[in-house]
Amino acid sequence: MSWKPSEDVERDKERAAEYEKLYSGFTFHGPLTVELRTGIIIAARFADKLRRAAFAAFSKMVPEDVILRDIAELNKTVYDEMIKRSIDKLALVRISVVVSYDQKANKLNFSDLKIERLYTEDEVNKAIEERCGELERKIEKIRSIIGSI
Repeated sequence: MSWKPSEDVERDKERAAEYEKLYSGFTFHGPLTVELRTGIIIAARFADKLRRAAFAAFSKMVPEDVILRDIAELNKTVYDEMIKRSIDKLALVRISVVVSYDQKANKLNFSDLKIERLYTEDEVNKAIEERCGELERKIEKIRSIIGSI
């Protein structure tokens, strides 16, 4: 499978230098190991954010085609996990992953993937109200059972 730079990829490469200065979307853990972070984003934007962070972190030491190939695989893994967890594309998430470059294999390796689903205050309040209503119904049922004894 060959990778051809798309308009999105070209845009991401142009923004990588800016990204390094404005947003620390990565932290070096060693010479060829980096933790990539998206920050808080809507789930639908994770692929662009991870690709940009990877370009910013690795563009000077890893061939572009390797970054594109391996980040595409990571993005598939992240997408599958979000589907499995029923995370909606408009949900707020924060993703981090440790990435190391294996020069011999010419491959990026990923570990310690974290996908955090964040909730707005309204979402939390709604969940609490639903749970409280459910508990109140159970308490009322228990009271009626006890009252009939």
